[in-house]
Amino acid sequence: MIYTVFFLLGNFPFLGFGFRCNGCPPRGCEDDEAIIHGYCCGCAYPLDKLPVLCPQFLQCPLNLHGLCHDYEYMMRCCC
Repeated sequence: MIYTVFFLLGNFPFLGFGFRCNGCPPRGCEDDEAIIHGYCCGCAYPLDKLPVLCPQFLQCPLNLHGLCHDYEYMMRCCC
């Protein structure tokens, strides 16, 4: 229960909750594959509003765990 509250409130790596940000790719968020795939394949939260257009030919992976983790990292640490 406490973990859920910390997760919903934000990123607190010093308390052991959330992501440890250790760098970002050199390209912008609009061009990042994790952002585009994550946003279009169902990893985004309802409040996430990004200038991303989801192409019709985009193929989502069967296992979204890794993709959603990458999307969450990028959203919290880089974008």
